[in-house]
Order: sequence, then C-alpha cells, then structure tokens
Amino acid sequence: MVKKINIYNFRKFRNKFKVMFIFSLIIIYALITLYLSKFFIHYFYIKELEEEKCECSKDWKKKWVQYGPFINVFVGYLLIFFQYKLIFLKKKVNKIAHFIPIIFSFIYISYIYKLIKTDCVCSENWKRDFILFFTIFTIIFQLFCIFLSLA
Repeated sequence: MVKKINIYNFRKFRNKFKVMFIFSLIIIYALITLYLSKFFIHYFYIKELEEEKCECSKDWKKKWVQYGPFINVFVGYLLIFFQYKLIFLKKKVNKIAHFIPIIFSFIYISYIYKLIKTDCVCSENWKRDFILFFTIFTIIFQLFCIFLSLA
C-alpha cells in the first residue's frame, strides 16, 4: 500500500513539473521574441524617421535609441561575465553596474516623450508606442530584479 501511494505522488508531481516546465518555456520564448523584436523595432523606427527627414526627431538621444538595445545586451553580458568572475574570486559584486540598462531605458523614454510632447506627426507610429510601453515594462522588471538582488 505504501509503494502505491509513493508512485501516485511521484506521478502527480511529475505531471505538475511538466506543466510548469512547458509554461516556463512559453514565457522564455515570448520574452526572447519580444527582445529580438525590440532590436529591430528600435533600429528601423529611427531609420524610418531619418528617411522621412523628420525635423522634430533630431536629438542627441536618437542614435542611443537606435543602437541602444544592442549596446544594452552587450553590457548585460559583460555584467553577467564580470559578476560571476567576481563571485568566483570571492570579491564583492558592484551593484551600481546593474543600473546601466536602466539609464538606457530612461534615454528611450525621454526621447519618445519628447516626440509625444512636441506633437511630432511624422513620428506617430505603432513602433513609438511599442518602444515606450516595452521600456516602461523593462524598467519595472529591472527594478524588481535589483530589489530582489539587494535583499
């Protein structure tokens, strides 16, 4: 009788594990797809503004918005590499470096907000809204992760 109960519990646990594994894969693939689309949307949105010769979109932040996601991922991988290297060497990890991606996000938001505030007609596009809302989501997620890492 004891063996049957243990096998039943194991099967029940295994089924729950399969569901959680599939659910986590779906979330991971969705996030990867969103981040990959973010690269292309940022790059081609600024490219379209340049092709239209949009005067109200000229700003120093324009190139940062266009190439920022690529730089952000590169910096993120460097942070991961150095963080694990420092942990392996048993040295203290600098938490200030985690704010670099948030700085990029604030540049994106301030640029898009400037376009919205100046009522730039040539910049009105679904890509502008995507950049704004996805960046806000990213900031909230990054701050949440930073607070969890500080705890």
